[in-house]
Amino acid sequence: MCLFQQSCSSNEVVTEDPGNLFFKDDFTSFNDKIWTKEVHAAGWVNQELQAYDASHVSVGTDEGKSVLILTAERQGNKIFSGRINSKGKKNFKYRKIEASIKLPKTANGLWPAFWMMGDNEKPWPQCGEIDIIEMGERNGIASGTTETLMNTAIHYGVDAQSGHQQEYFAQNVSHSQQDGKYHTYALDWTEDSLKVSIDNVKYYSFDISKSSGRYEYFHDNFFMVFNLAVGGAFTGITDINKITALKDGEKVNMYIDWVKIY
Repeated sequence: MCLFQQSCSSNEVVTEDPGNLFFKDDFTSFNDKIWTKEVHAAGWVNQELQAYDASHVSVGTDEGKSVLILTAERQGNKIFSGRINSKGKKNFKYRKIEASIKLPKTANGLWPAFWMMGDNEKPWPQCGEIDIIEMGERNGIASGTTETLMNTAIHYGVDAQSGHQQEYFAQNVSHSQQDGKYHTYALDWTEDSLKVSIDNVKYYSFDISKSSGRYEYFHDNFFMVFNLAVGGAFTGITDINKITALKDGEKVNMYIDWVKIY
């Protein structure tokens, strides 16, 4: 694993012309021709504590706008949440994607993410994975950084045992993204690089050129994923009693105002 831990000091403004709009969803309704509501049992991946079900994905209003809502809810010793993907329905390669998202306060346990995977029949991580943004930091509870760091990452490799991962997480960013406001998270994907930006300011860039050793994993079409996980290996919390982000009977929302692909 190649891990970079440093403060996000870059103030480079991303000014590339996005070109023509290829796709846009304002979430005025749920379009099942584009999106699939995922259903999975608790512990399905990453030792996550939530079960995903369709009832925790909805379209509603927030700040007078129609938005997609992913809801995490605790019911006794069970947690439920929402996750959607566009696998087999809407995919793309070498384009720019951005989404306007209002993130919940992660406290100890929430793991909201906006990411993509290769829309192919290859196993993970051979299929390739691009985590545009995920709140928190790996094993953050141990270091007390679940609310102070934000992460972007890529995963790739021949198989899970020998797979590779490159992460970048920055301080002084996470708090500002949990301010109850919408922020724009973007990925500019070319044949040679993956450039992540927040509110049009460069966050990090991954080298995926032919000389990088990663090229073959990032030249297929990729599909989109939005989800609100609870607990798991990334957060470092696998005991439901250590989740402070959700009390029994409480609900927490992640809001997506729109997603655009250029």
